[in-house]
Amino acid sequence: MMFQLYEFASTKECNRALVRDIVGLINKSLLDKDKVSLAFSGGKSPIAFLEMLSKENCDWKKCNISLVDERIVDLNNEDSNAGLIRTHLLQNHAKDSHFTPFFENPHLTLEELVKNANASYQQPDIAILGMGLDGHTASLFPEADEFQMALESPYNIVLISPKNAPYKRLSMSLSALKKCKKLFLCIATQEKFLVFNKAIKGLNPKIPISYILHSREVMCDVYFSK
Repeated sequence: MMFQLYEFASTKECNRALVRDIVGLINKSLLDKDKVSLAFSGGKSPIAFLEMLSKENCDWKKCNISLVDERIVDLNNEDSNAGLIRTHLLQNHAKDSHFTPFFENPHLTLEELVKNANASYQQPDIAILGMGLDGHTASLFPEADEFQMALESPYNIVLISPKNAPYKRLSMSLSALKKCKKLFLCIATQEKFLVFNKAIKGLNPKIPISYILHSREVMCDVYFSK
């Protein structure tokens, strides 16, 4: 198993440690290369973390920011991950970073959205993941018709149509996630920790995060707050 678990007494303590370690990894990466690329997940859970990270004084001009996944909605929709990143991360010091959403116009055909997202894709060095109670990460939902394709696809960005969540989505494929140099998984609550403990028992198609935690290609640091 390629993961390391870190446990924290509170969400604030967890966020502080995650910010510290990501900034440290950015600084370390920039010793060897001119740019570092980071992909972020959406949802409400990471808002406090994103705002804390935005205040860190690292070399944001050399940081390319992208998404782990995105709902196919207008970018001013409250459920847009691009909107979330612009509102909560691309502020303060982090406003100097370079952000590339999966799309600007959600009204293109699904085929065009996928094609364009793959064409503009830049492989992240670092990706910060979340996990749902169903064990999904990114938008790799276990009940989606495209789930097996997303696990096997050589393409970096795939279309996902969740059956138990709103909106069609674009998501990094399992292959793209494994090509990151480092993954971070941030989870909170005992409910999610129970799902995590099921996932570490072995590969399980009903628990997508298990494919990350048992990957031999990429290391995942897991930050859990009680």
